[in-house]
Amino acid sequence: KLLTDGDDLMMTATEILDVAEVEKVRVTGVDRLGMDLRVTRRMPRRKNKLLTDEFRLGFRIPVISVEDAKSEVLKVFQEAWEKKNGITWGDGEVPGADIPVIKTAEDNLM
Repeated sequence: KLLTDGDDLMMTATEILDVAEVEKVRVTGVDRLGMDLRVTRRMPRRKNKLLTDEFRLGFRIPVISVEDAKSEVLKVFQEAWEKKNGITWGDGEVPGADIPVIKTAEDNLM
């Protein structure tokens, strides 16, 4: 249930991954170091064309249990919500700015 909540996943894609025109987000894997997301988005110039990219979001600390993994995933969701709502931590850093992110696959069929 945690990893299928569309609202939290959509917010993570738009706020943490900076993907626009998001259609669908799906978690494809979770391990002790992070989670993998598949994000489908609409092309900016061709609204009927969909592109799919895959991302790896790293956890700040390695997890050793399912409960730790849930906690880290919820931290990512919380920071996406904070960024969307303009909440700062007082140190000038934008929420989610230090979450390790890498694009692992890109749809290049245009």
